[in-house]
Order: sequence, then C-alpha cells, then structure tokens
Amino acid sequence: MASRLKYKNIEFLKNLGNSDKPSLSNIKKVLEILNNPHKEDMGIKIAISGTNGKGSVAKTLSEILNKSKNNVGLYTSPHIFNINERIQINNKKISNNQLNKILGLVIEKQKKANIQLSYFELLTIVSILYFSKAKNNINIFEVGLGGKYDATNIVDSQISIITNVSKDHTEYLGNTISKIAQEKVGIVKKGSFLITSANGRGLKVIKEYASKKTNKIFIYNKDFKVLTNNDKHKFISEKDYFYKTNLIGSHQAKNISLSIKTCEILNGYFEKNISTKNISRSLMNINWPGRFQILCYNPLRIVDVAHNLASIKNLIDNIRNLYPNKKFNILVGMLKDKNPVQCISLLLPFSKKIYFFDLDHKRSFKFSDIIKKFKSKKIVKGNNTDIEILMKSNDSLLITGSIYFIGEKFKNYKKKLKI
Repeated sequence: MASRLKYKNIEFLKNLGNSDKPSLSNIKKVLEILNNPHKEDMGIKIAISGTNGKGSVAKTLSEILNKSKNNVGLYTSPHIFNINERIQINNKKISNNQLNKILGLVIEKQKKANIQLSYFELLTIVSILYFSKAKNNINIFEVGLGGKYDATNIVDSQISIITNVSKDHTEYLGNTISKIAQEKVGIVKKGSFLITSANGRGLKVIKEYASKKTNKIFIYNKDFKVLTNNDKHKFISEKDYFYKTNLIGSHQAKNISLSIKTCEILNGYFEKNISTKNISRSLMNINWPGRFQILCYNPLRIVDVAHNLASIKNLIDNIRNLYPNKKFNILVGMLKDKNPVQCISLLLPFSKKIYFFDLDHKRSFKFSDIIKKFKSKKIVKGNNTDIEILMKSNDSLLITGSIYFIGEKFKNYKKKLKI
C-alpha cells in the first residue's frame, strides 16, 4: 500500500486503457502546453514500425549505438514485467521515481487542457520529456500500433524502418495488406530515410506512398541483404562483412540487416562513426529476453513471445531447424485477435501436451474456446501448479504466446528470463 501511495501516478497509469480510435490530436495539444519538447533538439530520431520484429530491430540498433559511445534513448512496447522496461537510456531503465515524477507533470497538464490521454499516449509523452531532458544524440521509438495515427508519430523522425507487413490488429488497421501497409508507411516524413524488409503487396504500397515524400528508400534484397550459413551471417551492402549473433532464426538475421543498414546510413549521412567491430561485438552479446530464448539446454527450455500467426511460423521454423525430432510440453496463452486456433494447429505436431492458459486480459482467448475447436486430448487447461511442476521437470519445455501471458504467469522466474 505504501508503494502505491508513493507512486500514485504510476498506479493511475496502470488503470488507463488505450484508445479505440487512435489520433494525434490529444497528444499534440498536451505537448503544446509542455512547450513542444519533441520539437527541441532531440538528436537523430528513428521510428520503427512493422507487424513483427520491430522490437528486435530497436533493441539490436540500440545495442550497436550504445557500443559506439552514443547516448541512446529507447522506447519500446509492450513490457514483460515492468513498465520501466519501455523507456531506457543506454540500457538503463527509467526509475520509478523518475517515471512517477514525469507522469505527474503530464497528468497535471492534461487536466489543464481538459484532456484524458490514453495509456500509450501518456507514456509516449513521458519518453519524449525524459529523452529531451537527457540530451540524447539518438532516440529510437518503436511504433505501438500501425504508424500514421500512433502516438509515436508525433515525433519527426529522420530515419524510418518498416520491418514487414502481415495481417494483425485488423480491427484498427484494416483487413487487407494494402490498408495495413498504408497505415505503417504513415511514419515516413518528408525527405527522411526509409529502410524496409517488406515484400509483395505490402512493399508495393509502401514504395508507392513513401516515394511521394522521399527518394531515399532502401529495400531488403535490392539494396542490401544477408546470407546465412549455419551460425555465420554475411551482410551484403555498400560494405560486406561476416558476423555472428546469439539471436536465433532467419527472421532475426533479416531484422539485424535493417539495423546494420541503418548504421550505414548514420555513418554516411549523419557523420557517425559506427565501426564493424562494434557492430559485431554488439550482435554477439545481445540479450533480448523472450525471443527464442533458450533458458536451459538440459533439459531444453525455450521461451518465445510468438504472439501471432507470423511469429508462430518463425518459432516453428526455428524448432524444425534446430530440434527437428523434439517434442515439447507447451505452455501457451494468447489473445483472441491473434489467430489462436491456427497457432495451436501449427504447434500441435511438436507437442507432447499443450497447456492452454486463460489470461487476465479483456482480449484473452479462453480454454473453453480452444476446446470447442479441437478434439485432441493433448490440449488441457493450464494452471499455476502446472508451471511449477514443469519448470522443475526434466521434460523439454516451450513457453510461448502473448507477452501478456509471460508477464502474468512467470513473475517468479524473472532471474531465469534475465529481465
């Protein structure tokens, strides 16, 4: 209770929801009252959008830039255990005291404007104020949802990255690849740089819309690419070189290529001095919890926040490549708008048993919904006791699904998850 009273603004934030109709109107008004800190000298601003992989790109890029002696602000979402994970400078999370203090200032100003900001809008303004005060020379903003009307798009970024486009959040972004791509390309500013690994229809739409604002567009497999041979990767662009990384999977190699290409642009156009040595060191030692993270090899335990169909397919590709004959006890919880039935269908062949968990979330897909779709006796309702037993067992274990599932059910295992 004492902690809640001390950090009352953080508690206020936790009780907020997000807007059903994203808009930049409210956040713009509150920032004006705060004297527009996002328009001050915030160094180089980088925006990252995409259906999957944007967090990995943000993290790898941040690690490389930190290693190259830049002061780097990193704003990501969602968090696994603590809100503080979302706002970092040079790998250090914002403290509760700082978060609570800045929140208090923003809450006061929104009241003055007779505006109620959403959870994400409020936190985005906190990140802007925190980064601008720190005088970082580079700030990285991961888009929360879509792009065009996302709160982060209030920041005028000089570099935009779009990882990929697939169907997700269709209730907000539209139910076609074209509509979703139009939302994501909305982060591109006039005369800025765009780097993307999108393909197909998504890429066509991105090129069409982005070319109206900039001719500085760099496309994966056209302007740069990566070749993989076992654990060695060759980045091919203006300069070719080999690297290794502890991030697993071909999709991560593609994500990393976006980060490296961004470094090339920073060197070539923004007078940065990011060496290949620092890039290689950063990629070799990066820690990005919950992304095909192997907690233990004997017994094998993997955690991967594969929360939608595209990321579940990447997870399965990794399992096929690394452990083709392995069967897992699978612990999973998912949101109902993430194609959970298709995801479970894909996971079934790799399972000894699937423990499906109900989540304390309004969008949770329930075990009762899953069981209506499957007759398999391998799918059972999961509970906390199952987690305790399986984490102590010698069976191979795969923990996957929504990041909310990991955050809600694995708070007692923070040290093992290295968060």
